[in-house]
Amino acid sequence: MTSASGWITTLALLLGILSQASLAQNLNVVHSGKWPPYADAGLPQQGLAVDLVTTALKRAGYTPVVNIDSLDRILEGGKLGVYDVFATPWFSEERNQYLYYSEPYLESYIRFIKKKGKDFKYESFADLKGMMIGTVADYAYDESFNQSRDLIKISERNLIQNLLKLTQGRIDLTLDDELVLQYEINQYMPNSMAEMELLPKPLAVRGIHIGVSRENPDHEKIAAEFNKAIADMKKDGSYDLIVSKHHIYIKKPAH
Repeated sequence: MTSASGWITTLALLLGILSQASLAQNLNVVHSGKWPPYADAGLPQQGLAVDLVTTALKRAGYTPVVNIDSLDRILEGGKLGVYDVFATPWFSEERNQYLYYSEPYLESYIRFIKKKGKDFKYESFADLKGMMIGTVADYAYDESFNQSRDLIKISERNLIQNLLKLTQGRIDLTLDDELVLQYEINQYMPNSMAEMELLPKPLAVRGIHIGVSRENPDHEKIAAEFNKAIADMKKDGSYDLIVSKHHIYIKKPAH
């Protein structure tokens, strides 16, 4: 017959194993906190992308612990395994060396925006020649666009500066992710939305993924389970509900 002390020892061991298993399910998820409406600490559930990522990871059986850090520290943390999951990266070959990418769970449409009434249509790079285009320093719009020396690109520190210059007629075009443009204008220039027009043809369509640190031994498993959770969310309607919830404030003027 097993003694009481034996049962206590066995129970303690089992609790220790269960505790370790529970801790193993925790994932350090990180974003920059500076990409509204996708990822920002001041937004509901920290933004559209963070909401989708954390919901999918929870459905896959993980406990996401959300952190905010600078992009440089995020990328260094991915290389070292300090952060398990970068919530919002676009794909690049360089980052693919140390981040294992999921399938895209959102698509980012990079669009030009012009002053309404200006006679201009964008179909190809040839249409951009001679146009004064407001850009943001170090922004990865599109590799061909970034490297082109045939275009007149005037760099500013942020999108709002370019939008102000656009309304003042000091530049012909600016560009950014479609939802970012809508959110920024509605938040900071709501009375100017009627003066501007998004062009229908995107410069580029970039997938938004999670990037799992390759230092995490389960990186392939985490990405695969995340992919499945997103697919299931699309099937049961919960994905569209999250997107619709965030679109309410993204597309509505702040005042």
